[in-house]
Amino acid sequence: LYDDLSTWRSDLKKTAISIAPLSYSLLPPPSVPPQQRATWVENAAKNLLQGGLYLRFGIDENGRTRNFANPALRDASIAFFYTGPYRIARRRPDHFRTQLPISCLALVATVFHCVFDGLEKNGNGKRYPNFSSKEYSLIYRKMLDIIKNTLKDEYHGPRLSAQLREWAEAGWSVLFI
Repeated sequence: LYDDLSTWRSDLKKTAISIAPLSYSLLPPPSVPPQQRATWVENAAKNLLQGGLYLRFGIDENGRTRNFANPALRDASIAFFYTGPYRIARRRPDHFRTQLPISCLALVATVFHCVFDGLEKNGNGKRYPNFSSKEYSLIYRKMLDIIKNTLKDEYHGPRLSAQLREWAEAGWSVLFI
């Protein structure tokens, strides 16, 4: 069981690693000299981690922050839970058909935190921290609390709930293609 859990976490981390560079503009522009590219990526990752910037996606039509709305979170959630090799959504339609569970959003947010931790320390992307409960359970619990508090907010709560339903609908639609 431990090896299966380790593989599962590793596969989720690989999903986030594959999505992060393009989704978060982590590819240095050509004007950055080759010897400075790792430092450029380290600084970009540090900036994304500060204040949870990597979780947001601009502002909405009312000038309010779009929390937990970054398309990378959506893409990783669908790729891992709905269409990936585990297809967890297919096994648990009662939990995934109508909306992405908040525990899954918290897990995806946490794995991106892990990826950015690695890039902040090692901008060439050759080493990443171990994505384990020992290393990241505090961050996971913090993400879960932030999501729960966001859902309680009279403005952001309905928007996040609608978003989780849209993500499940999108994931479910590609699940059976």
